[in-house]
Amino acid sequence: MSTLAELRTRARRLADAVGNNFFTDAEINDYINSGLGELHDILVSKFEDYSVSSVSFSLVKDQASYTFSSISLNNFYKALGVDLIDGNDTVRVPRYSFQERNTYSENSSYYTRTGRKNLRYNINGTSITFMPVPEEVHTIKIWYVPHCTKLSSDGATVDNNLALNWEEYAVTLAALKMRQKEETSTTSLERELDRLTARIEEASRNRDAGEPMSITDEGMGLTVTSNEYNNWP
Repeated sequence: MSTLAELRTRARRLADAVGNNFFTDAEINDYINSGLGELHDILVSKFEDYSVSSVSFSLVKDQASYTFSSISLNNFYKALGVDLIDGNDTVRVPRYSFQERNTYSENSSYYTRTGRKNLRYNINGTSITFMPVPEEVHTIKIWYVPHCTKLSSDGATVDNNLALNWEEYAVTLAALKMRQKEETSTTSLERELDRLTARIEEASRNRDAGEPMSITDEGMGLTVTSNEYNNWP
């Protein structure tokens, strides 16, 4: 993958600003990182799991909320799912909405009729909160999308989850911002950025082209194909 220095050189060439001291390297670096952040947003919105991380921690009895810093979740962007690990069993923990925050006011609601723990979670700012208040100590695993990592040195490289030609989005955006500062025409670069956006959005869909789309059973956390769903008992 390309380095920050290589992306900066390409941006200068595209903006016809090679050797132009009107733009500092640090300034162009900021433009490039801004473009990589926008590209990250585009890919995350496609829900194709281009960037996935996880962190595990232990519940504390009678403690409902946990700050991200206390569970070493330092680069959180968006949650993908939460699991509760109970011995050899891993159970999906569903999310609750803010409007449901007082649903479980009694500890008797901690278990469902089948005995399965009825735990739910919600992301609040920089904390994750569970309800009802945990009565037992279990391991929680959070699957999440990390935020875009800033390229801070010339030798830093773009995340290898990104297709090589998608880097051009950040290069084009940087060149466009350079032209804006220079107060020269940006029309051609705006058109190119629109073209790149459409191409990336189309190409990033259906990352696993060999498998059909599926439907998730919300109760069990299972995923079934459309054919299996049609024949479900």
